[in-house]
Amino acid sequence: MPTISDGQTALLKFEIENGSAFRKKVALQDLTGLYRKGDVLNAEAAHAFERLICGFLLGETDKKVVRWGLNALARLGTRQGSGLYLSNAIRRFEDEPEIVGAAVAALSKVYNGALDMVADLPSIDPAIRILASMQTTDPRRIEMKDLVIDIDKSDAEVLKLALLLVGLNRDIQNLLHPRHTNGAIVRQLCQYDDRIVRQYSVWSVMENRRLSLDDLGMRFDEIEKQPVNVQAKLYQLGAERIGDKTLRHDLVYRGTYASEVEARMGLAKGVSRTFYDGIQDLTLDWYDLDSDDGVKGLIAVHFAKFSDAFAPYGEKVLEIVAANPALLDRLLVSAERTALYGRLRDRDVQLGMIDMFGNTGSLDTMFRQARDLTRKVHVMKVLFLAASPLDQDPLNIGREANDLKTQIATVRDPKVKVDVEHAWAVRADQLQSEMLNNRPEVVHFSGHGDTGLLVFEDRDGNSYDIPASTLANLIGLVGGVKCVVLNACYSDSMAGEMDAHVDAVIGCDDSIDDDAAAMFTRGFYRALAYGVTYQQAFDLARNELDLMDRKGEAAKYRLRMRA
Repeated sequence: MPTISDGQTALLKFEIENGSAFRKKVALQDLTGLYRKGDVLNAEAAHAFERLICGFLLGETDKKVVRWGLNALARLGTRQGSGLYLSNAIRRFEDEPEIVGAAVAALSKVYNGALDMVADLPSIDPAIRILASMQTTDPRRIEMKDLVIDIDKSDAEVLKLALLLVGLNRDIQNLLHPRHTNGAIVRQLCQYDDRIVRQYSVWSVMENRRLSLDDLGMRFDEIEKQPVNVQAKLYQLGAERIGDKTLRHDLVYRGTYASEVEARMGLAKGVSRTFYDGIQDLTLDWYDLDSDDGVKGLIAVHFAKFSDAFAPYGEKVLEIVAANPALLDRLLVSAERTALYGRLRDRDVQLGMIDMFGNTGSLDTMFRQARDLTRKVHVMKVLFLAASPLDQDPLNIGREANDLKTQIATVRDPKVKVDVEHAWAVRADQLQSEMLNNRPEVVHFSGHGDTGLLVFEDRDGNSYDIPASTLANLIGLVGGVKCVVLNACYSDSMAGEMDAHVDAVIGCDDSIDDDAAAMFTRGFYRALAYGVTYQQAFDLARNELDLMDRKGEAAKYRLRMRA
C-alpha cells in the first residue's frame, strides 16, 4: 500500500496538535480519507498518531473532533493502544449515537469483530452495533440476526449508519430494503425530513463509485432549496462528478456566489480535487473575491495541485505565499510531484530567512546573519508530558498544548527558540524513553496530581501514581533538566524533592482548573521565548492570570529556585 508522504504526515500531525477545533477536525478527516483510498502511515507514524489521538480523545469538548478522532482510530488503531480509550468513549458519550457508532466501528476493527471480548462494554442498540461494526469488519464475522432496517420506521441514527456503509462501499445489496437496491433507497432518503440523513445520502453517492448521479434524489439546479449542510455536499459532489462540462461549470459559477460560507466551503473541497479546462476562469477571481480564509485556503490547494495543468496557477501560488507565509507548508504538500514544488522549496528557504531576520537582503548577507544567529539564539527543548487516565475525570490538555505553541509563534524576534515536543497519554514505562530520546531542558507535566505524587497511565490506560522522589531521581539520572513545570493539582508538594536536581520548579498548592492551567502555560513559555529568566517568566505567567481576572488561580502557583 502507498505510504503517506513525510510532508503530508508532518502537516497532519501539526494541524492535529496545534490547530483550532475546525482545523483539527479537517486534518482527521483528511487522514481518514487517505486511509480509505489505500494510503497508510508508516508504522512509527501510525503509532505516534494513535498516541496523539488517544491522548486528547476523552478530554476533547468538540464532538466533531471526537467523532473524527474515532474514525481515524478505526483505520490505524490497535487493540493494545486504543481498546480501552474506545470503550470509555462509548461510556462518556453514550447519549451521542454518532460518536457511539464511530467508537463501535473502531472497536470492531481492533477486535476483528469479536466485541464480546471487550470487558464491560456498555449496552448498545443492536442495529447501531451491527451497522457500525460492518464499517470495519467482514460481515461474515458479525451476527446479523438482530438487524432490522425499515426506512419508514427506523430511527434517523440507524439510517445514517446504514448510509455510511453504502458510502464506504461496504454495503450489502438490499441492506435497506429487501425489494429495492441501495441506490433506489438512497434516492428516496434524499427526500427524508432529517437534514443530516439527507446530507449522508448525498455523501454516500459522492463516496461510493458504484452509485451514480442517477441515484441522487435531488436536482443540482435546485440546490438553494436545500439546507446549507446539504448544499455543501451537493456542491462538492457536483464539482467532482458532473460529467457535462457546461453543467459543471455553471454549478461552480453559482456556488462561488453562495451566501453561506459552509456551502462555499463544500464547493471549494470539490474544486480542490478536480481540474477541467475553463475552471481557471472562475477560480482565480473567486480566490481574490472570497472573504473566508478557509475557502481561500482550499482554492489555493487547487492552484498548487493543478499548477502543471495551468501555468499561471504556479505564479498565483507564489503570490499567495508571499502575502500569507503561513500557507506555505500546506501548499508544499499539495504541490508534491509538480514543477511548482521545487520553486516552493526555494521559497521555503527564503521565507525562513525573512522570518528569522525581518528583512529581504541579499543571500550572502542572510547567510552571514544566519551564522551569527546560531551563536546568539539558544534552543530550549521542552518535553510536554500529558496524561489523562481513563479512570480519572477527563482533562482538556489539548487546549493547553495548543495555546502554548500558538503563543510561542506570536513572539517577534525571539531571543530563545522554544522547541516543544509532546508526549501524549504517557505511560509510566515510557517515561525513561521520552526523557532520554528528547534530552529536555524543561520538563512540563500536565495532568492529575495529588499530595506528593503525579498520576501517569499504566498499560491499560488507568491511573499509575509516581511518587515525587522517583520522578526526581529520574530527572537527576538523565541530567540536563533546568526547570520542571508541574501543571497539576497539589503538585507544589513535590517541589522539595525536585529542587536538588534543577534550577527551578513550578507547582500548584491547590487544585487548578483547565482554563487557568492553559493561561499560565502560554504566559510562561511566551515569556521564556523573549529571553527572560525563569523567575520573570513565572511572574509574567501569574500576571497573565491576573489580567484575565483569575487572581485566585494565580495565587495557587509556586516557584522554587535552587539556592
